[in-house]
Amino acid sequence: MSPVEELHSAILAKGNEIKEMKAKQASKEALKPFIDELLALKDAYKEANGGVPYETPVAPNKKVDKEAKVQPERTGPSKKDLQKAAKKEKRAAAKAEVKKGGTHGNGGTVNAGVRRDILIPNPTKARPNMQEDTVFFSPGRPPLVTHATTLLTKSTVTFVPHAVASAPEGMLEPQLFLVDGTSLFGDLAIARFLARRSASPEHQALTGGSDVLITSEIDQWLDFVQQYHMALAEEEALGMCANLNAVLELRTFLVGFQLSLADAAVYTFLQTNRFMGHMAGLPHLSRWFDLITDSAPEIATASSRLAAVRGKGGAARGGGEEAGGLGGGDTGSCPPLEGAVEGQVVTRFPPEPSGFLHIGHAKAVLLNDFYARHYKGKLIIRFDDTNPSKEKDEYEESIVADLASLGVVGDRVTHTSDYFEDFEKMARKLVEDGHAYMDNTPQEKMQEERLNRQESVNRNNSVADNLARFEAMLKGEKEYCMRVKIDMTSVNGTMRDPVLYRANPQPHHRTGTKFKAYPTYDFACPVVDSLEGVTHALRTTEYNDRDEQYYFLQDLLGLRRVKIQSFSRMNFVQTELSKRKLTWFVEQGLVEGWNDPRFPTIQGVLRRGVSVEALRAFILSQGASRRTVLMEWDSFWSINKKGYEHSSPRYMAVFADSCVPLQVENGPESGQDAGAAISIPLHPKRPELGSRVLRLANVVLLEGQDAEGLTEGEEVTLLRWGNVKILSVEKDPATGRVLRVRGQYNAAGDPRATKLKLSWLADVKDKVPVVLTEFDYLISKKKLEEGEDFKDFINPLTKAESLGWADPALRNLKRGEVVQLERRGFYICDRPYMGQEKGVVLFMVPDGRSKAMSTLSGALKHV
Repeated sequence: MSPVEELHSAILAKGNEIKEMKAKQASKEALKPFIDELLALKDAYKEANGGVPYETPVAPNKKVDKEAKVQPERTGPSKKDLQKAAKKEKRAAAKAEVKKGGTHGNGGTVNAGVRRDILIPNPTKARPNMQEDTVFFSPGRPPLVTHATTLLTKSTVTFVPHAVASAPEGMLEPQLFLVDGTSLFGDLAIARFLARRSASPEHQALTGGSDVLITSEIDQWLDFVQQYHMALAEEEALGMCANLNAVLELRTFLVGFQLSLADAAVYTFLQTNRFMGHMAGLPHLSRWFDLITDSAPEIATASSRLAAVRGKGGAARGGGEEAGGLGGGDTGSCPPLEGAVEGQVVTRFPPEPSGFLHIGHAKAVLLNDFYARHYKGKLIIRFDDTNPSKEKDEYEESIVADLASLGVVGDRVTHTSDYFEDFEKMARKLVEDGHAYMDNTPQEKMQEERLNRQESVNRNNSVADNLARFEAMLKGEKEYCMRVKIDMTSVNGTMRDPVLYRANPQPHHRTGTKFKAYPTYDFACPVVDSLEGVTHALRTTEYNDRDEQYYFLQDLLGLRRVKIQSFSRMNFVQTELSKRKLTWFVEQGLVEGWNDPRFPTIQGVLRRGVSVEALRAFILSQGASRRTVLMEWDSFWSINKKGYEHSSPRYMAVFADSCVPLQVENGPESGQDAGAAISIPLHPKRPELGSRVLRLANVVLLEGQDAEGLTEGEEVTLLRWGNVKILSVEKDPATGRVLRVRGQYNAAGDPRATKLKLSWLADVKDKVPVVLTEFDYLISKKKLEEGEDFKDFINPLTKAESLGWADPALRNLKRGEVVQLERRGFYICDRPYMGQEKGVVLFMVPDGRSKAMSTLSGALKHV
């Protein structure tokens, strides 16, 4: 017997030994040394077998044996016989190719020992000279799990598709080349390596971390996916989905209590093979699939992202800050900046200090910041303060604070008003050269003339007259504006002699009364962009028509041209971003102010519970696409929730007006003043977050909704404490409402055996009063059509407050901290504890579902 065969037998024997121990319900501690031996045997097998890992044998299908007994006579070959014959011919062809000594594309060779005709890249092939870790892949073997892992672990890896696409070259296994020349092949092997290489425990947990049993269970699922690399027949697919549904009946994730590579591998396998149609009638599998789709976009979008890379025939980066893309095209990623040179890129964010920044501004500033940092360049924060009628110091101060909240720090902070004297000189030169004229046509008539492509009566005035009127405008003596001569017949309306300068007697918040006329945005933007060294001006697509005007003015003034890169505005359903419309809500008293949590302003969404990390991730995932879409808030809130799931401590709370007392007859005799307590982790899956005190008492408060579902004699679990057997349920004979419950604590009870897991609160004197606040959209209609007035679709009820009682530990909660109230959802503290008369005010943080993840009813739809 060869060494490989001996190891194979040893692995089977050790595996059977572990199975027997599990059947006898052996503890994790008892299993650990045997599992360590099994892993060591598998490593030895891989080394003895030339790097090819051990594959778990597939168990025989007993269902087929049963069917064979009652199989009717056939007059010809069945569909299954034909499929088997086709597979046999395919394997024979592959073996014949091996005998010829042929190689396939990129040095890959067929390995007859590997099932499903997988092509292994040749490890002895000359290694490419890479500046960073790179994965080469073929269309038939897209590294979906690897790509998802790079995003989950923020690894910087470049993905490069092979040029060949025909079989068998198109089936070459993905291969990772590290910068030191080392290589790995296989999607799952590379994904394992990237997760284990990370220094973050959270990333290492994708493969099980230090928990040997969890690691082995994850490996088991990865082996499962590897065995079924090719598409399955219809009946096999149905059987597999049914088995997965059974496995997920009592599980949120396939392994343990958090996302792992097992979920990523099985999800991408089902997605790639289009098994979604087999999920009808399989509620647990469907729930799991939806959970991964909503909470792990890195996994859900891996296929489309790599498809976009293959379609462009180029390379794309995954993970790190480059998770947004830089793969080019218009796929929702961040395409490369045209002509960008590392170290020389300069971008700018030019807000007008006439209002508060909203989420649309956040996209602009974060994209500018992203490109500046990616290319190791600079970001200019420039206040476009050219309209003293609207601008105030308080707006500028709020913008500075909002940028700080977003973690954006400009390399320079400038003002357009720094260049007012330069603008006067340039404007005067345009008049002197006959390129501009002074016009006092009323605004409405000017708009009509431009619409009808009709020249102003002042267009052909003499240079001397125009100069005199220009100087009078600068002194505030005449109500004139300056227009540049371009082309009044142009099909582009922005080229029909736009206004570049206009009089305004209002004092400026920075320059006072020094100036009486100011440049318009159309004049200021191309000039200051060029003067300040901006290399790339990022503008929303609504400015596309103005691009021609932008370049015309730079050329006319002899200024350096700045490259323009367009991206789409960020538009959300049931949300207004117009400054004018938002001002109306404030003036009507429908909101508390510009930082109202129902408002789409930066201050509003941060107060609502948006994390800066989630906001950045969402915007970069949308990227600098030019495609205008109306986005749902759901996907945004789903990304936001993901971060809090790992970082938020957990507490419990009940509604004050409907809670029901549960008398635990053998509970700790605490009374109202003091009581017994136990120490529990702040987060059951994150012990590193620390622990907290959980108060116990012989009277605890249950949610009224939960109490209604209790029956005498059943055993329920009080979360984080233990099991209680229900002895009696007392109800109001008139209303049927539960008044009180009696129970008995069962210290030996098994929480896994109970159906109901209830949140509760010890009825002690120092329990904390809380105000649980929920919000709804201000606008009742998803999308307003042209001509519809938003005032006709105002939602009458957008805020609901419920009084409650919460853990005493919440008295230490600080403003802005986020906690999870078990079975309710995530909440952000808006007002900390200020005594029993002024309890903690908590705002519910939406989770991306029309209903909260809470199993308890709330006052509003959670949006």
